[in-house]
Amino acid sequence: MLGEIAQTTIAAIATPSGPGAIGIIRLSGPDSLPIILRIARTLLGNAPDLRSHRTTLVSILDPDTAQLVDEALVTYFKAPHSFTGEDTVEISCHGSPVVLSQVISLLCREGAQLAEPGEFSLRAFLNHRLDLVQAEAINDLINSRTTFQARLAVRQLRGELSRQIAPLRGVLIDLIVRFESAVEFVEDDLDPLDSVGIFGQLSHLIDQMERLASSYQYGRLIQKGVKLALVGLPNVGKSSIFNALLGYDRAIVTAVPGTTRDTLIEQFVVNGIPVSIIDTAGIRETIDEVELAGIERTRSAAVDADYVIAITESSSLFPSVERQLFSDVPINIFVVNKCDLGPVVCREILLTIAADRPVVEVSALNGQGIDKLRQTIFESIVVPRTASDESPVITNERHYLALRESIISLKVAHADLSSGFTEEVALDNLHKALRSLGVITGETLIGDIIGQIFSTFCIGK
Repeated sequence: MLGEIAQTTIAAIATPSGPGAIGIIRLSGPDSLPIILRIARTLLGNAPDLRSHRTTLVSILDPDTAQLVDEALVTYFKAPHSFTGEDTVEISCHGSPVVLSQVISLLCREGAQLAEPGEFSLRAFLNHRLDLVQAEAINDLINSRTTFQARLAVRQLRGELSRQIAPLRGVLIDLIVRFESAVEFVEDDLDPLDSVGIFGQLSHLIDQMERLASSYQYGRLIQKGVKLALVGLPNVGKSSIFNALLGYDRAIVTAVPGTTRDTLIEQFVVNGIPVSIIDTAGIRETIDEVELAGIERTRSAAVDADYVIAITESSSLFPSVERQLFSDVPINIFVVNKCDLGPVVCREILLTIAADRPVVEVSALNGQGIDKLRQTIFESIVVPRTASDESPVITNERHYLALRESIISLKVAHADLSSGFTEEVALDNLHKALRSLGVITGETLIGDIIGQIFSTFCIGK
């Protein structure tokens, strides 16, 4: 894919499939302007005078039949002042899939090729209109499921992470230059390397990278979310708490034990983190085959979940089956439900069972304690950090792994120097560290990786 880009002109529909008020078609490459001029006419029938960064109303005609296909707004962007850095045309048609398909067919008939997934963004990257982190942020923004995911993606798109990495690369390049000079010009009367200063710079560089890498714990949760399972005996209020956390009635709730016989999964958001919450069947002794199947699924859901909330009721005296459940399943949070019905009988016993894990008292019926439960969920799954924190966050596993490789190389270089090895030995790992940082932003260009990244984009981006 990388080697085929230079002289081709590509076209794609850039708006979602299905009918809409407007559908946008993008055209990028050296023949963009000639192609659009062959199918576009003014209302008077003349070829339009398309000037860069201006929008013109045109009629889209089939050159072979002179048949009108649509009236559209055409905007021309002259290279290099476009998203891709190439001559680019955006055609805003009426949003009929039939019309859009006809226009795409005309463009391809006139010499354009259908774009591959992510090819517009790939061209922008190859033409240095944005770096690899910013290109990936476009995909993250499109696929955002929460407001905070979108906000982080916009920050990455504007170059936040790239600006954080740039000074780290600068310090590393300075160190490499000093080491290269010491190796290359050893016969000259150069001042010996300042060992204390070098060790200090390396240590500071490692610390900065470690702090940035540590943000991935939080960033991964923001990007991918977590699975949270609710477990407990029948009729303790799992489905009621499930509905309360969601904010609407999704699960059927009755006073009959065993109402929930299968797992239900829904999404909600806690402080910007997407959570898949799983309502499970109550665990008890039963001979009902359907209920037994549901209980088996409960145990599987508890094993597969990232976090488990155990729910009991305020009047529980913890029969053996409940104690056994709480010991068999790795519980993260204990919830006491039905606190509106009277004194919490189980409080002291549960505190012993829970040990150092949080215990939250709620009433799913009147909403008491539900907000506290949401906050406890958040505090249990992340290192405390607010969604308004504007420091850079690593959300991409590829970035994290490259950063870790760079840190490892720097630590080896530091250890080599501490052990008395020459600058030439340390240089190899300094260069490895620099290459790893370059993989993040794309300075270290690896064709297979680049192609794989952009293949995950939607067509038209």
